[in-house]
Amino acid sequence: MAKGKSSSQSNKDHYKSYNYDLNRKARLAKLAKEQPNNQQIKDAQGNIHYRRKKPVASKWTPKSKELAHMNRICKRQYIEPKTQKLGYFEELKNEH
Repeated sequence: MAKGKSSSQSNKDHYKSYNYDLNRKARLAKLAKEQPNNQQIKDAQGNIHYRRKKPVASKWTPKSKELAHMNRICKRQYIEPKTQKLGYFEELKNEH
């Protein structure tokens, strides 16, 4: 049975396929020509890394799933009684 690539390897390949760092270098070089005195561009050229990260905290923990399920069950058990709205003619009868 063949082994697949590890997830970290596939993530690196995915990162490389977009040429993020090359595009950023080119964009910053273009801006540096337009604005030679801008210190932020010079700092950014020295610190090129991928900035978008996946959230670390998981949204649904087992405890929060249990609480959401209990909340759903409790809401389903208690149904508020609906008040019936009177029609136009019933309202006229009640006025007199």
